[in-house]
Amino acid sequence: MSGILARLILVCGFCLGAVGAAGFSEPVEPLAWPLFLAGIAGTAAGGLLLRSAIRRGSAEGGGDGLSRRGLAEALAGIAADVVRLDEEKGPLDRRVLCERIDAILSGPCFELGGRSEEYARELGPGAFARIWEGFAVCERLLARTWSIATDDHLEEALAELPRARAQILLAAEEAAREAGRVESP
Repeated sequence: MSGILARLILVCGFCLGAVGAAGFSEPVEPLAWPLFLAGIAGTAAGGLLLRSAIRRGSAEGGGDGLSRRGLAEALAGIAADVVRLDEEKGPLDRRVLCERIDAILSGPCFELGGRSEEYARELGPGAFARIWEGFAVCERLLARTWSIATDDHLEEALAELPRARAQILLAAEEAAREAGRVESP
């Protein structure tokens, strides 16, 4: 609930600041400075409150999936998608290949990648680097595959899929190992 309030304060602060800034024309509106300064204060306060709420939620490990086991499950899901794509690549045409890669990159990869800083704090630098290296390389290789395929070089694009598969499998294995090391049932 505090995250919603923090976002509301952030948005209201931004709006106040924008209204205040709009009053700085010639002649300067009488309430321009107070609105502008209130907007800056509201934006800063909302940002700090939001950051605090995110950290609090991360520390509690609430039901948001931010855990070593959650990371391992997310990477296993992405790995399953990439393995399936690699295994089914033979009959795929350029359009279908690009659509399937889009689904992976804009769905689970995007969601996981957006939480990289949180996972870096959760895992620590060593474990994060070991896991994230394979994920990031896979993500780049999938983007490269998509790009090559859209340039109508399907065979060359398909040749990248085994490399992406190998990288995401390494990341998933490392994440599973890390989850087992810390969160044994």
